[in-house]
Order: sequence, then structure tokens, then C-alpha cells
Amino acid sequence: MAFSGELEHLHVVEIIQLLNSARKSGMLCVNGDRGESRIIFSNGFVVGANHLNNKIRIGEVLIKMKAITLDDLYQALELQKEARRDRRPLIATLIEMGRLRREVAAKALKKLIEITLVELIGWREGTFKLDTSAIFVSSECSYPISKMQQEIKLDAQMLLMDALRIYDERQRDRQAGRKVIDYEALYEEVVKPAGMAEKAERAPVITAEDLGLEDLDRLERKIPEFLPEDEVFDPDEIHRQKIREALKDFSFDEQEAFMAFLKKSVTGRVVPDATIKKDEQMKGLIFFSADEFMRHSVMAIFNAQDVLVFAMDAYEELDRTTGQCLKIGVMPFLVFDDPGTGEGTVSRENIAGMRQQFRERYPTVPIIQLACFPDYSFTLQSFHDGIRTVIPRPSREYRKATFVPDAINFFETFKPHIESLFLEQTAEPAAGMQSTIKERLLALRDVKEPSEVSLSLLKSVSETFERSIIFSVGPEGLSGEKAIGVYAEKNAGPTSVTRLKVPLSRPSVIRDVVEKSAFFFGESDDEVLRNYLFEAIGEPLSPTIMLLPIKSHGKTVILVYGDFDAKDPVAVQCDLFEILASGSGLVLENALYRRKLGSAMSS
Repeated sequence: MAFSGELEHLHVVEIIQLLNSARKSGMLCVNGDRGESRIIFSNGFVVGANHLNNKIRIGEVLIKMKAITLDDLYQALELQKEARRDRRPLIATLIEMGRLRREVAAKALKKLIEITLVELIGWREGTFKLDTSAIFVSSECSYPISKMQQEIKLDAQMLLMDALRIYDERQRDRQAGRKVIDYEALYEEVVKPAGMAEKAERAPVITAEDLGLEDLDRLERKIPEFLPEDEVFDPDEIHRQKIREALKDFSFDEQEAFMAFLKKSVTGRVVPDATIKKDEQMKGLIFFSADEFMRHSVMAIFNAQDVLVFAMDAYEELDRTTGQCLKIGVMPFLVFDDPGTGEGTVSRENIAGMRQQFRERYPTVPIIQLACFPDYSFTLQSFHDGIRTVIPRPSREYRKATFVPDAINFFETFKPHIESLFLEQTAEPAAGMQSTIKERLLALRDVKEPSEVSLSLLKSVSETFERSIIFSVGPEGLSGEKAIGVYAEKNAGPTSVTRLKVPLSRPSVIRDVVEKSAFFFGESDDEVLRNYLFEAIGEPLSPTIMLLPIKSHGKTVILVYGDFDAKDPVAVQCDLFEILASGSGLVLENALYRRKLGSAMSS
């Protein structure tokens, strides 16, 4: 399972924060004009990285730090070569040889990741993709996420803070005219310093695969006994500590009973195989609660199901996370926990206000409310406020004696219920949109005039977007024809917008779409849009727009514009719009051909 997008819509910093908050595991690939870098996550921690096209590698970093010698490196590479396909990652080999301490390996890995992040932070264009099904380190080293049990783990937020500080310092130095360290040049001659060329020639060939294996796995032999506590990642122990703290007023047997259930839920995940589409849409779940026990349990259970899951107790974080999910095309479910009797951030009054505020800002995001029974008044108020689903949850206050078995029963029911909602969520919009596209394409068969093609397109786009405009494309630029939701209410239908003019003489996202006949959906801070279109119709709340080009005889002749006006953006099935555009282009060519043929016959 994967999610992907454009860096101009979601910055690298936001992506890493998102993966850290969701405690995701997977390989984040970032591609740009300069090449590709990879950052590897395990449960939200960063455990490895490949610098831009492997220009800087972990072996080079270790030598530059004087953590190992060149002889150590060559011996480790020789052992890897002898092991063939069973070879261990470089750091693992060096630790097993007794030539590298684990804490020093962590520092080297931290340095490599920082250098990689400093490079990526400056990128404003490019693509990203997270693959959660497998970690690919090299052509000879690939293993599933489920086997990542003991790595050097680094806190993503701390890495980001350090990388942002270094990036800012480098930017200030550049602006002041001071020399900035070129990392690639700094590490370029590390492996072959002066005076060692002869030995280097006798040594094994050092490849990107040899030096680029920064992750650790299967470190069971000859590992030093001293392992710093903050660098050892044992998922079971982390869960056990959290549960013991959250259930400290319950007996040891009760704690262990829930721990056994949680372990079964977490380890019961089916490892993805070749029959599962890696590009399957990522599912999202946001859990808003002040209850640490509930937050940790929800995170643990749904993280094991390839769900982008977040747990929080602050509305600001809820708003930011929801916006980030929508930017990458993930429509999350929001679950509000029962506020209990507290007077803090999640009191009953605050929950009611948050729900109303959230529904106004994100009207398309489904909301579920948990409630402790017999708290009938809060349940009824939830239904009154428009919450369609209210689910009973375990209560310490009303049923402490049976709280643990109640909690197990709750999660055994809650998990499949949410999974069924995910299936409905992915099936219904796709089926509905496909049905709409099919209806529009069938309707186009009877179209006789080019203007009817434009009108059909406009109506199709308006079913997803709050404002939609049809432009004809001429040598001088775009000329408005019809619009829905621009100068009149959306339900008023198409209205004339012939006064709208957008030039193509200046570089802009519109000119790119017209010239390349390339579909565009995403955020744009385009100056031409602001000065010519938004000046006339008003700027939308979100900069997320759609530009849908219609081709005839190889060039763009119609451009359909769409935005969300005063509402927040929703996930859009871009491929279906492109199918509609392609079909409309063919129908338009036929309509123009019939008109030309009719004129010829009448003359």
C-alpha cells in the first residue's frame, strides 16, 4: 500500500511530520531534478536513508568520522562479497566484526540522514511516494516491514529540527557571501585518500549497493552487550510499558490479559504480497481523545492494518493533520472519544464546539462519536448535532470491574466496523464517479454541436467542484464561455462569463496545461491566476484547483477550470476526469467534422 503526491502540494517537512505522527513504517522515495533520495521509517522513527543517488554513503561517513579505518571497510566489504545474497548490511557487518560500536553507528547514521534532509528541504518541485509493503535498500537487499524488529532508530522530529537549523544556517551563509560546505565534495575523496591508491586498487570494488545499506536487521551475533536503552526498539516492550502505565490501577493479570490481546492484534497482520496493489489508496483514521489508554490502543491496532492513523487531543493538531491528509488524497475518518467528566480540552462543551467547527471546515470528512452508556443525554445530543454514528465504548466509571474485558470486546468490534467503513468509503465514491462518467460519456454520443460538449463537461466538473468555468482557447489566451457557481449560486446552473479573459503571453500553470495538454490538480500560487482570474471572481479559500484540457486535432481547444470556493478541498479521482476529457475530445472532433461536412454539402 502506498501514497504519493507532488512536493509543491506537500513539503518534505510536512510529509515527515505526517509519517512520524502516524507512526508509519515504509520507504519514502523523493524524486526531483537532481535525482532520488530514500528515507526509511519504522513505526515513525527514521532508521535509514540513501542520500541523493547514493552520492554520500554510510561507509564514507564512518571513515570521515574516524569511526573505522579503510582496512575495516575493505574487510567488511570482503565479508559481504563472500556472503553473496545472504550478506548483511554494512553497519551490521562492522558491528559483528567488533570494529564499530552501536552508539557510534547511530551517530553516523544520524549524520547521513541530516545531510539527506538538508538536501530535500530545499526542494519545491518533485514527487514523493511512501511504500509500506517492503523496504528496498538495494537490488540485493529487500525485506518486509514486518521483519524490522531491531534497528537503530532516530527520532524524526529531532532530525527535522537539526536539519532545518543546518539548512537555515547554510542559507544565511549563502546570502552573506560566505562559503558553504559542499557535502558531496567533502565526502568525495574519503574512500580513496592520497597515498592509498595502490591498496584501493587491490580492494574489492566499492559500489552503491555495498555502501548504501544503512539499515540494520538480524543483529543477533557478536553484538556488544551494552546497548543504550534509548536506541533499542522492542515493540512488545513499548506496548507493555504504555499499557502498564495506562492501566496502573488494574491488576497485573488484567494488564497482561489486555497486553496479550494487543500483541495478537498487532502481530496478526498479513504481510502484503504480490497480489496486493501497491498503489491502493491509503486509508486514514484520526482519533481525538485525552485517554492515553485508548489513544495508544487505537494507534497500535490500526497501524498494523496499513492505516494512516493519528491520535491527538488538541484541535490545532486535528485541523493541521486533516488538511495534510486531504492534500495527499486521503479522506480520513474522524473519531471523537467520549469527553468523560473532565473540564479540560475535551469537555462536553468543547467537543460539541469542535464538532461543529470541524463540520463547517471539512464537511466531507465522516465523523464518529464514542460514548459511555448509560450517558443518554450526550448520545442524543451527538445525534442532534448531526453525528450519524455513535458507538458505545468501555467505561472505567460505570464498569471498572469489567473494564478490561469490555475494552477487548470493544476493539474486537470497533476494528472490523471501521474496516467495513473504509471499504464503503473507497467503493462508493469510485462507483458513483464511475457511474457519472459513464452517464456523461453515453450522453455525449448524441451530441451534435461543440457547445453541447462544453456544457456537458461543465456540469460534470460542477458535481465535484464548487466553482467551474469553461474557457475556449485562442491565440491570445483564454475566453470565458459558461460557468457554474461563479457569478450566481451553484444551483442556478450555467451562466455566461464572456468577460473573463486570461492571457497566455506570460509563463503560468495555465499556459503549461494548454501547451502540454496535461491535466493539473493541486495547489497553485500562480501570478496569472491571481491577477486575471481571481481578481475577477474572487480567490478561493484553498489554492487547490483543477485545470482540465480538451484536445482536438492534437491541440488544446477547451480548458475547464474548477475550485472549491469557500470550502476545503476533497479527494478527487483525477484519472476519471482524464478519461472524461479524452472521450469529450473525440466527440468534439466528430462534432466539428460533421459541422464542416454539413457546410461543404450546403455550399
